[in-house]
Amino acid sequence: MDNPTSRRNVIKKIATGSIAAAALSPFDVFANNEMESTKKLKGNINHSVCQWTYGFLSLDQLCIEAKKMGLGAIDLIGPKEWPVLQSHGLHCSMCYTGGKISLTEGWNRQKFHAPLIKEFTETIPLMAQAGYKNLICFSGNRDGLDDEAGLTNCVTGLKHIMALAEKHDVIIQMELFNSKVDHKDYMCDKSAWGIELCKRLDSPNFKLLYDIYHMQINEGDVIRTIKDNHQYF
Repeated sequence: MDNPTSRRNVIKKIATGSIAAAALSPFDVFANNEMESTKKLKGNINHSVCQWTYGFLSLDQLCIEAKKMGLGAIDLIGPKEWPVLQSHGLHCSMCYTGGKISLTEGWNRQKFHAPLIKEFTETIPLMAQAGYKNLICFSGNRDGLDDEAGLTNCVTGLKHIMALAEKHDVIIQMELFNSKVDHKDYMCDKSAWGIELCKRLDSPNFKLLYDIYHMQINEGDVIRTIKDNHQYF
């Protein structure tokens, strides 16, 4: 564009009717000019990034780049690598045990309970010492198991760690994934299933990691679901 206009001014003019919205291209409306690009994050939104999306960088390199961008945290880091984050003044906003935790082999099968309980009971106190709050977990795949049996097994296994999580004020969060595109056969693929799990566990320290991307694919109606069930997310 020859005379770029700031996004704020464009939106203000649209609101007052001085510019016809239909006459603007998306580039005009959402132009990110020098004023926008030089703004610093205000701190009213806590930005983070997942390590696995930047596998071409070492964790130390990712920390350096994250700091440059004004990010405050990196997600899905295990205890052995927390010191790297701490050396850069970064937080771990969603931890994982650092062991053999798997998306496909999770709490919905009793044969995985023993190693999972061990990993989580070792990690939870370490999180409290480090000042971290959130610890991810997964249901696992169905692999022929019906949803009710999976729920029962998840409750049985997770109850072994919830008292410890409550003691250390750590939130165990099971992530909701879509099973249509990205994670075929994953069991915790519907809000209703996850909410029922929360109700049966009946612990303030168990929540669902409500992934908007995944739930829009699997069930839609995201805004209404959040409004009606936010206490579980």
